Amino acid sequence: MNTTPRIAIIGAGPGGLTLACVLQANGIDTVVYEREAADAAACQGGSLELHPECGQHALREAGLENEFWARARPTGLDMKILGKDATVQPQDVTPEDDMGWPEMDRSALREILLDPLAPDSVRWSHGLDHAIALESGGHELHFEGGAVETCDLLIGADGTWSRVRPMLTEVTPVYSGISFIELGVPEAHRTQPALATLVGRGSMFALQDDKGLIARRGGDGRLRISIAFRVPENWLTTNGIPYDRPEQARAAILEHFTDWAPQLTDLVRHCDDTIVPRPVYSLPIGTNWPTTPGVTLLGDAAHGMLSSCWGANLAMRDAADLARAVIGAGDDLTGAIAAYEKTMRERAASMARELDGSLAGGTDPHGVRKIGDFFGRMTAPGQRKSGSASSTDGGQPPVTDGGQPPVAAARPTKVDLNLLVPLNALLSERSVTRAAERVSVSQPAMSTALAKLRRHFNDPLLVRAGRAMVLSPLAESLVDPVKELLGGMYEVLDRTDQFDPVTSARTFNLVADDYVTAVMLRPLLSELSELSEVVPGVRISVTGVHSGMFDRLRRGETDLLIWPPNVLSDELTSFSRSDLPPDELVAVVDRGHPDVGRILSLEELGALPHVRIGSQSMPLSGLTFGDCGVSDRTVAVSDTFAGAASMVSGTRMVAVIPRRLFERLGNPMSLRAVPLEPAGELTEAMYWDPRNTADPAHRWLRECIQEMASHL
Repeated sequence: MNTTPRIAIIGAGPGGLTLACVLQANGIDTVVYEREAADAAACQGGSLELHPECGQHALREAGLENEFWARARPTGLDMKILGKDATVQPQDVTPEDDMGWPEMDRSALREILLDPLAPDSVRWSHGLDHAIALESGGHELHFEGGAVETCDLLIGADGTWSRVRPMLTEVTPVYSGISFIELGVPEAHRTQPALATLVGRGSMFALQDDKGLIARRGGDGRLRISIAFRVPENWLTTNGIPYDRPEQARAAILEHFTDWAPQLTDLVRHCDDTIVPRPVYSLPIGTNWPTTPGVTLLGDAAHGMLSSCWGANLAMRDAADLARAVIGAGDDLTGAIAAYEKTMRERAASMARELDGSLAGGTDPHGVRKIGDFFGRMTAPGQRKSGSASSTDGGQPPVTDGGQPPVAAARPTKVDLNLLVPLNALLSERSVTRAAERVSVSQPAMSTALAKLRRHFNDPLLVRAGRAMVLSPLAESLVDPVKELLGGMYEVLDRTDQFDPVTSARTFNLVADDYVTAVMLRPLLSELSELSEVVPGVRISVTGVHSGMFDRLRRGETDLLIWPPNVLSDELTSFSRSDLPPDELVAVVDRGHPDVGRILSLEELGALPHVRIGSQSMPLSGLTFGDCGVSDRTVAVSDTFAGAASMVSGTRMVAVIPRRLFERLGNPMSLRAVPLEPAGELTEAMYWDPRNTADPAHRWLRECIQEMASHL
């Protein structure tokens, strides 16, 4: 392994370890010195979101991408924002199944970064006391335990209170105005299930009246809680809270939250005995220093800011960039470091300015809504939400109690029309995962598109409501215009000569139930067979309903789905639709059934043993008994109407099927139809992907089916 230059990294946080991994993977020896003992360092911190352009990029550079994805937790991104009355506010802007910014416990990240390092390349319990510059350009390192080492390149990755930074600048950290008291509830899912439910799978922010309760669930089930106060710098030492006496400390903390909902303050009542005060400091935005041979900084040591998630992400990106600078430096290491420092400062200053507005003052009781707006705006690249769990690398989540959120970036003067397709998919699917599948892109790519759209519209577009994702009011107003716009665009771009069935050799793939096939499609199939000499190439392929039919329609493997709009309607929102003429629903019984008269009321229907239509995966029962509340006497289940009718023949059971299908089946099966009181009906609708709306062949098929159905 090439040992020139000899590199010493101070600090075994995410940035320092990432730098060592990338350098060692490229044959450059390094030693990492960490003040903490190995067992103490492994217990620090909670969870981190790793962003594609920062943390994930750095892990790819280190060859650790597979190890990362094996342990990442996308669900950790779930967010709840509450008021002090525990009312959940609708500002959760994290897309369902969002894989763009997955979460990982800091302990797991540390394990991933430590595993590939050479033995003994991390020296624990080595706190740097001071360093002396040597005439050769290197440095002599003096550690608190008395050890002395030398290096050619000294890199400070030791956080906001760096021991290396004073060698480059006299700038010191300044108090942010925010102080935290950190608590925890171990194994909350087992010991305090109500609190685990309150927090959810990710993080919870209750922020109001210049203070807040912030909780996040870790991979080990522990709730990591940060109690935030906007207070003077010395408040943590003068507030009278006895941190070393847990029972009294809990009572004293609760005195500050007497008018908060008890389900929130239970986070304090049930915490364990580890209670840690922590004031939050940061470096002035744009901290600078002249490039100095043999020494540089990364992460919070260079630009400590008020965001733990961005602190770790920027540190890892700094590490990847610095490693590449060292690897490609050749004979000009100082010049390579100067280029790295310029890029690193510009990136950090831009992010720090974005985050700076989150600490505006105020005591507006509706501040929780404004912090929600802030998180919504921070989802674009370079503006990702900063409310992560507490960290030991110099940053904490920003707390805003009624202050104005940062001003949203101005809309671009040039509109990226490429965003129309993902916008339509997101509006239709209401899911990042399904939208990505629909347009055949990766989930991170769709997440990036959503971030750009949020930035453009200055609106979250997708918000969480319980476990589902719903559209914001603005997004709802965009659904029809975007469909119409895309339909017109496809009509222009796909315009060809009108479809000629005489010369076409196209096969249309349809999904339909037995009723549609026997009643509605049969005339079309009959006509095509009679005209086979005229239209020899057109074919209709019909597949019965199945659990994967919606996905096949999204992927373009099915041209047309004919399906009742009132069944599994949530699955149908992404498709274009045209209703077909309705049919009356009738009860069918054996012709000799002794207990059924000329008409059946719903109560009488419910008293009879019946055959339910559908299956566990495709619940079609909504077509028949779904609105009647009479599904308690199911004797048999059939996945087709015809199958249900055949089961009824010769028994005392009843089934509900469309009248037109009975007219084809009733006599051969010795059945009779009994009208229902009140009458019911079945409506079927054609569904297709909007991109096929203007396709002449597709339009021909829809018009044929619509025309023949109207004459039934």
